[in-house]
Amino acid sequence: MASQKESKGKQDDSAMEAEKQPTKSHQEEAKHVDADQDESSPEVDSLVEVLHGDVTEIEADTAIESIDVWVNFLKGHKEENVKELSASLKELKKLLKGKKSEASEIAEVLEQLGEQTTAIGDDSGKGIKGP
Repeated sequence: MASQKESKGKQDDSAMEAEKQPTKSHQEEAKHVDADQDESSPEVDSLVEVLHGDVTEIEADTAIESIDVWVNFLKGHKEENVKELSASLKELKKLLKGKKSEASEIAEVLEQLGEQTTAIGDDSGKGIKGP
């Protein structure tokens, strides 16, 4: 027969193990959130990877396709800063399609996009409403 100390120790170990395991509802919620992100949001990781590389090596058609994905994703958002971001993306697309676009014009829009995404990220703690 196990002593009271051994029984208590086993109970404590079981309780600690149970605390480490996420509850079923948390697991289901995490799966639901992941599924929502997979279905509706553009692949952020691949975009970050591209942007950390040499952006001058990106084909214009590839960049335009990516811009279209993001513009479609942002469509319908009510926040003014999200609308401005979408407008800047459309401006970048126009410049990339243009035959006479200057690198300085593209750089200016890219800088503006960076500032806008930073501002949106800063505001995200306040809660941005979706479409």
